[in-house]
Amino acid sequence: MPLLFATPACASLHYTVHPDALNTADSTAYDTLLIAQAAIDQARVANQTTPLPPDLKTALNTVVQSYNVARESWLTYRGAVATNAPADAYLTQLNNNLLDLSKAIQALKEGQK
Repeated sequence: MPLLFATPACASLHYTVHPDALNTADSTAYDTLLIAQAAIDQARVANQTTPLPPDLKTALNTVVQSYNVARESWLTYRGAVATNAPADAYLTQLNNNLLDLSKAIQALKEGQK
């Protein structure tokens, strides 16, 4: 078990912030959105090959909705940081929306097993 917990900690020590990122939070949010977009794209391609059952379509729709909310939240946060406006409330909302997105992706993955 300790090895599992050590790996993410080590990875976070070596995290490289994207060149155009405003800060680490902005960069990691961007990464999360990229991962979500890839999961959405993958599920859509799979749906074209073999139509998804209704429960997976619902899960995919939830991921898409969560992605859209998280992306808007990220853009709002970036706008606040870029204009030197107080961004703490926006960061809190962004974190909550990214957490919801991560849960939706996990539910989609669990349904595909």
